[in-house]
Amino acid sequence: MEISVNVPFHQLLTSVRTLTASQKAKLKQALTEDKFVQNDKSEYISMLLNGPVFTEDEINTIEENRKSIKRWREKS
Repeated sequence: MEISVNVPFHQLLTSVRTLTASQKAKLKQALTEDKFVQNDKSEYISMLLNGPVFTEDEINTIEENRKSIKRWREKS
């Protein structure tokens, strides 16, 4: 399970400042580990490679819609 939360930078900074020295050290270590960055990058690449793709019919429909919108805008 994964949860994503948008926290304003100022609020995040305030939260980090309230950490104990040992908690700050753990946070610093976690942020500087190559494994953390590599894992995040590999998950992103996997998501991109396994994500949905358009079929030829969908692409043709999108192109036709764009052409129709362009003609409609030119008439105005």
